[in-house]
Amino acid sequence: MKNCRETVTGLLFSALAILFLVNALSAQTPGTPADPLVTKSFVDHFLKFRTMVLPASSELRPQSGTMLIVRSGQLRFEAPKGKTMIDLTAGREISAGSDLPLNHLLIIPETGDYRLKAKNMTMLLASWLQE
Repeated sequence: MKNCRETVTGLLFSALAILFLVNALSAQTPGTPADPLVTKSFVDHFLKFRTMVLPASSELRPQSGTMLIVRSGQLRFEAPKGKTMIDLTAGREISAGSDLPLNHLLIIPETGDYRLKAKNMTMLLASWLQE
């Protein structure tokens, strides 16, 4: 009985040692391109987040790369003919003259005469690239 118990214990320790070795060999080196995590300071360096409240009838002129999430209210997208905004949540383009959907991640893809007009008091989250 003692010999069987020692054999099982030895096998368990061997299995655990192999698992730790495999885990150590497959671990990614921090700071390399294969490392999927980024630090908060890295994100803060490149993105600036802001909560905005737009009064009724006010206008916002976003720059290229601006990301928006309309949280409440009603915001109308206006742009020159042929220019669109990208709705990343729905996977579609939004044409000028449309009201923006609530709680969708939206992005301004390029520079242009883009305008966002608040029909009533509107709260949104906006982030843009910082250089």
